Amino acid sequence: MNTRKNILLAHNERIARQTLARDLTQKGYDVRATESFDTLWRWIRAGKGDIVLIDVDITDPARNGFELLKQIREAYPHLPALVLSAENTVLTSLLAARFGAFDYFPKPFSFEQLSASIATALQTPEPPQKKTRSRTDLPLVGSSDPMQAVYRLIAQATQSTLPILITGETGTGKSLVAKMLHEYGLHAHANYEVLHFPLADDAFEETLAKACANAIDGTLVLDEISTLSDVQQARLISILSRLDDQEPSPRLIATTRLPVSDDGNIAGIGRELLFRLNTLHIHLPALRDRQNDIAELAQSFVAQFSQGRKKLGKEAERSLCGRPWPGNVRELRNVLQRATLMARHDTIAPEDVIAPTAPDEATGDKELDDTIARALAVYLNGFDPQDLPEDLYVHALAALEKPLLKSVMAMAGGNQLKAAKLLGINRNTLHKKLVRYNITP
Repeated sequence: MNTRKNILLAHNERIARQTLARDLTQKGYDVRATESFDTLWRWIRAGKGDIVLIDVDITDPARNGFELLKQIREAYPHLPALVLSAENTVLTSLLAARFGAFDYFPKPFSFEQLSASIATALQTPEPPQKKTRSRTDLPLVGSSDPMQAVYRLIAQATQSTLPILITGETGTGKSLVAKMLHEYGLHAHANYEVLHFPLADDAFEETLAKACANAIDGTLVLDEISTLSDVQQARLISILSRLDDQEPSPRLIATTRLPVSDDGNIAGIGRELLFRLNTLHIHLPALRDRQNDIAELAQSFVAQFSQGRKKLGKEAERSLCGRPWPGNVRELRNVLQRATLMARHDTIAPEDVIAPTAPDEATGDKELDDTIARALAVYLNGFDPQDLPEDLYVHALAALEKPLLKSVMAMAGGNQLKAAKLLGINRNTLHKKLVRYNITP
């Protein structure tokens, strides 16, 4: 009796298809390989396969690879399918998961990892069917190996209701990943609630209880849990314990900028709380650890901020790729948002992406505070103590606001629309302030 499992393979590249079929045969499988979705579907309907490998890059005027994947899941829910694709983006990974793929492999992939996944899929009981939906407004960008690992974890996590811990330095995209896990997850039909820590002790339990109530059957994000005191951690554990007996209950996602140590601990977080929240773990790499993604990210930001009207020059791109980016993707985004706004030409040049000269954020903030303090001291010394205006607060703000407006207008080259965007205020509001302070554009 032949006990060899049958693999049905659809791949768009002839040599790669032949090589993969040969390697799988050497692993002990019987393999049927084709470049046609129609042929693959015919084999599936005839019951020829125990597992399917689908290259969604195949060009087929009748259907795309994800449509075929959905068709397989609906008609043959017991038949596991693995997706192969050169489109190594988080969207591909999420679509593969949402349309029922057991696993997803971006090209080029490790054959040993693929082989291990095939073996696991053949031993895994039939998964429950899930309702599919499609979104394309995904914020994560990057084709590097570290990000491919993140995409696969995200795709797998969307198919679960287990608690998730997201770690990563400031600016790596923890809040974006949390939102994606909700939107593509099993709780997407309900509320998405974010609780930002730290909270005052006297408001802690009431605020947490309200957030839990709002997120029933949805997603509750506990943002920056490393800021919780020991007392607050104990209260949080108590509330989470009550959620264990509640149905429905929210899916829990916790975030922190602190790393998980080799022994599974996070500084300042008790082990009992960590055990509750760290069932699944997604770590977002720092930008310096995925430097190959910088150019792709930069081009994406320029296209977004300019609505396709500007492009990133090669010299500017090289300049960006050579920086350490301690503020990670957020810092890169801010630099390019400013460059796109301020660049005088359609092609962004190196001088447009000059980073602010602030090597140390804390030192920069202190120097600014000291400068303002000295200026206010000079300003206040101009009054006798008895003659201080009753609306001193308004006077002091006006004294600071006028030079700020002048500086930003100079940065914007006199363009009020650009200056308003830099300040984050309405253009009409800016115009009124310029008139009030007699500032000529």
